[in-house]
Amino acid sequence: EDLKFAWRCVKHVKSNAITIAKGKRLLGMGSGQPNRVKSVEIAIEKAGEEIEGSVLASDAFFPFAWNDSVEKACQAGVKAIVHPGGSIRDSDAIECCNKYNVVLLTTGVRHFKH
Repeated sequence: EDLKFAWRCVKHVKSNAITIAKGKRLLGMGSGQPNRVKSVEIAIEKAGEEIEGSVLASDAFFPFAWNDSVEKACQAGVKAIVHPGGSIRDSDAIECCNKYNVVLLTTGVRHFKH
């Protein structure tokens, strides 16, 4: 349910959009940044200590995973990530999430909004 909620929220946020949710509450949001990493960092900061066990949604695919958005989210305590997929490096995101035991859901739908 939290993944669905975060996915619905990210649809309405300006790109590069990231939402972090838990308990059907939006804990953090990062948007309008020149890169996805900064949006993830802002969302993590806003989620604060409640981030442990939360979920993250991204409006577009992650171009990189290691030492980038996906790994930062995993290290912060996110338990699941939903994104459209479609990057030539999707396998890196899968491997990174597997390393941290984080669920990665690919929707095939982009919400990227300028």
